[in-house]
Amino acid sequence: MKKHILFFAFLLMAGLCNAQEEEFSFPTDRPGNVWGTEVLPFQKVSWENGFSYERSDGGRTITLPSTIVRYGIFENVELRVGADFQLNDAMTFGMNPLTLGTKIHCFDGTDILPSVGILAQLQSPHVGSADLLPDHLAPALYLIFENDINDWFAICYNVGAEWDGVTATPTTFLGLNLGFSLTDDLGTYVETFNYLHPDGNQYMTEIGFTFNPIPRLQLDVEADFDLQHLKDYFRVGCGIAWRIN
Repeated sequence: MKKHILFFAFLLMAGLCNAQEEEFSFPTDRPGNVWGTEVLPFQKVSWENGFSYERSDGGRTITLPSTIVRYGIFENVELRVGADFQLNDAMTFGMNPLTLGTKIHCFDGTDILPSVGILAQLQSPHVGSADLLPDHLAPALYLIFENDINDWFAICYNVGAEWDGVTATPTTFLGLNLGFSLTDDLGTYVETFNYLHPDGNQYMTEIGFTFNPIPRLQLDVEADFDLQHLKDYFRVGCGIAWRIN
């Protein structure tokens, strides 16, 4: 039976390749940037929110919040709607493009073979703050793999392509997450997620913790680092995931 995933920052919260006992936990897609293959059960709804502070050479950005609503439409398929709200250095508040998507759990996996999933997302050029919208529809497609090594350690890895809605050349996404269950309700993870593009690559590392204080509720903390520019970039965040029913 799966257990959940997570690793470092300041408080406690939920993770991605997360897996725990069914009656206590539920599959969340936060924190982190590498997805696990689990989807919400049929007709179940979750609401996940994250808050973060990011500093880079381009300025500072506060996200309040990044939110996603997930709904299980079949046993192996969920629908997703997400939106990010941010405040920048100029104290300008805006909404990033609305994201619509679906995640499909394709294969359960065996002792050797990983479980397999697909995540497809689409950002709208019509819903959001005008100065943050892409020129065209911006799709993204990811293949998701997960190996549960034992009841306290799991590995997730993703490969995908992301379009920005401006140029025709996609960005390749590669991610790897190592998740550990420290106790029945506390987890940690470390992950690397990388963006490869002809105009330049970005190599990121994240660590975080998750905590389940009560059934169907998960809390998390996370911290990101840019391995190429350690002095110029960092991001810290926290979040909450709630399975409503």
